[in-house]
Parts: sequence; structure tokens; C-alpha cells
Amino acid sequence: MVWINPKYERQEYVELRWNAPKGEKILLEFHPLKISDTPDWNPVWEEWHCYRHPLRIYQQDYERFVDYFNKIYPIMDAFNGTVEQAFDVCFDNWIGKSDWVKIIFEIEQDLNCVLDGEKAFLMDFLEWIKEALKHTSIIVVEGNL
Repeated sequence: MVWINPKYERQEYVELRWNAPKGEKILLEFHPLKISDTPDWNPVWEEWHCYRHPLRIYQQDYERFVDYFNKIYPIMDAFNGTVEQAFDVCFDNWIGKSDWVKIIFEIEQDLNCVLDGEKAFLMDFLEWIKEALKHTSIIVVEGNL
């Protein structure tokens, strides 16, 4: 089961590292949103903190992805439809499946141009994103900078 009840179970974070030191505290967390078909649904925190294996990437490594994210901006917030001008490493970014497909495309274009260690890092990220998108249409990316 990919979803947990956060009142009774703890999430098991997947930590993706390439060059980030073990003591790094600044990070991005990737939380798939548990979608509801309830009319006028307004998700609560628990609904994007209930995926069993959310992804965590630390600053030195996530900086590699910010350029990819910014290539697709401005975007429409995947939940409320407001225009977001740039990716925000300090706050929530509600990124929809169609925008993730664009990010995936951009990363895949670079895979043949990077060294093996970085390629493995990027491929692990792509694998996690693609798996998460099997269960949701929105991934909330939260930063703590």
C-alpha cells in the first residue's frame, strides 16, 4: 500500500544523495498528494503527507534540479490554478502531472551528457517521480530554506 494514515504510521523517507554531506539540514521534500473525488475538496496537510515513501533531497543536490524546474515556469498551481512565476525553494510548489512530464523530458535530454555518478542520481530521481505519478496527479515539493 502506498498511502498511510499519518496519525498511526510514520512515513519512510527515501533520501536521494549525490554530493550532499550527511549533516545537511536544508532540503526539498517531494510529497505525492492523495487525491479525493469529494466535491469542493480542499486538501489538508495530512493528504500530502501520507505517501509511504516521500522523497528527500538535500540542498547541494537539489540545486541540480532547480534549473530543470525553472525551465517549465511560470506554471499554473496544480491545485488552485494560480500562476506561479518561479520554483520556490522556501515554500510549497504544487506541481501537476503535465508539468512533471515536461521536467522528466528535460532531465532525460541530459542523461547522455552527464557522468555516471550524476546519471545514476538523475535516473533514481526519475524512477521515484514516475512511480509516484502512478498514484497521483500532483506532487507537492516543499522546501525548508
